[in-house]
Amino acid sequence: MSKRVLALILALTLLTALLAGCGKGGNSDLGELPEDDESQTITISYWMYPDDYRYYNSLTDNPVVKVLDQMFNVKLEFQTPAKGSEADNFQLMLGTQDYTDIMNMTYCTESFGTLYEDGVILDLAPYIDEYMPNYKALLDSNPDLKRAVYDDDGHLFSLVNVDDVDRTQWGGMVYRRDILETMTGGNVAFPSGNAEPTTVEDWDYMLPLYKQYFEATGMPDTACLILPAVGYMATGELQAGWGVGPAIGLTTDGKTVTFAPAEDSFYNYLSKMHEWYEAGYIYQDFASRTNDMFYLPNTALTYGGAAGIWFGLLGQLSDRMSLPEYGLNMDVRPLAAPLDTANGVTAAEASSYVSVDIVAAHRCIAASVDPAKLPRILKLMDYLYTQEGALMMNRGLNAEQAANDDLYKEMGYTDGAYWFDENGNICVADWYQNAAELGLEPMSFTGQRLMGGLDETCHDWPANQERTYLDDAEDNADAVWKTYGNARVLPGAAGQMNPEESEKFNAVYTTVNDYVNTMVPKFIIGTERLNEDSWKAYLDQLNALGLQDLLEARQSAYDRYLAR
Repeated sequence: MSKRVLALILALTLLTALLAGCGKGGNSDLGELPEDDESQTITISYWMYPDDYRYYNSLTDNPVVKVLDQMFNVKLEFQTPAKGSEADNFQLMLGTQDYTDIMNMTYCTESFGTLYEDGVILDLAPYIDEYMPNYKALLDSNPDLKRAVYDDDGHLFSLVNVDDVDRTQWGGMVYRRDILETMTGGNVAFPSGNAEPTTVEDWDYMLPLYKQYFEATGMPDTACLILPAVGYMATGELQAGWGVGPAIGLTTDGKTVTFAPAEDSFYNYLSKMHEWYEAGYIYQDFASRTNDMFYLPNTALTYGGAAGIWFGLLGQLSDRMSLPEYGLNMDVRPLAAPLDTANGVTAAEASSYVSVDIVAAHRCIAASVDPAKLPRILKLMDYLYTQEGALMMNRGLNAEQAANDDLYKEMGYTDGAYWFDENGNICVADWYQNAAELGLEPMSFTGQRLMGGLDETCHDWPANQERTYLDDAEDNADAVWKTYGNARVLPGAAGQMNPEESEKFNAVYTTVNDYVNTMVPKFIIGTERLNEDSWKAYLDQLNALGLQDLLEARQSAYDRYLAR
């Protein structure tokens, strides 16, 4: 048989499997489960996307995984695709019906209801009373969370990562204060009269100073302001100052789903961005840098001291980006979106994404799972919703656990990643706190992103609990980045559309999004003139592409979410 014929047969076999879709892979209801013989070691397979946060070859060697293996007498085995092939690999698993016991659903494009009807995943609602008391108590105590994870018929399809809506914000807009101090001889005077920039007029004051500074340095590649390649931030951080919400968000009353690039105020945002681009304030090559994620824009500019304003991270604040050996001393400060006061926008009207959604990720159990395994799987996952489990996931091992772990011993961290002081406050080890300075990837020492469960700040900590690992700069940034609240953020759970809504949404979303991401940079750069006529033509084309169908699908899902 020739290689060409063999390849054709293999391709047809794969196509047949994929066309089978999510066919009957198991029983959607396993009924009463057998008694768990905890003396028997069981193997649990787990589909998980790859990560870069590790000093080991396999996720089975993760320190937290090894502790969980021992605690529950299991052997966790991970199926991880090559980086870049996650979506295809997940679809291949569904097509071949060769499911792992646990599946991380990050790359799933089907609705959970469809997967349940097709016999791919289990409804866990019948089992949490007996096997998951901590998860059940969490859901019962939090109506918003419970509404997010149960469907309209009372099914519970996933075990979720639960994040505290008041958790510390990890990133937002930042600016170089040191440059302004240099250019004004220490007499920075924002037109608003505030100590920090708060209005578009304040930015009009800052940006020319950045331009003059960078021109004087003679650096070949600089940016006063870095935009993402699509020209706006889908999560809303920048356009919030113009009274515009996230890409798919809500009206200020929290009732109606909106599409930011079609909002009236987005026109004012684009007008100002074009003005700044023409003046040379916006990085001239922004639209071509499609590989720069919005929160890590062109690191050669930011870390090289050649940027004035960008989307930054907690680890970039204060003097943490300084390179004193090269005479570069940066003062990086958090920045709220500038209010478009000229068009009547006030702080109360602006809104942006300020926290991770309460439900951050989903893990489903395959309907094909061996019923004898299920009690142990559920017990293990339930542990992650306890205080100890949450700390293990988010911070790593305590001293007792770390003393027996090879990686912790090798790195000299046998005192563990955290402990409680005499007042019951959590203390985080210096090596974890200063991971960036030490060149560490702290997630290698934790189960974060791997197993799920609670974010550590969600747990009902002791009344005197303080998160002592945050410094003043981070606390200040958290407050600044949360200036406008998140009233216009569409809850992630509200995006769980039923099969009909998903089909309606998916039929137009890519086309609408691609059109927006093509036109917005053109309006900013000026290759497409922005005026009332071109704006109307742009809106007409969005509607012709199906924008209203997109909004109706999301609105329908959101209305059902609110009604639960």
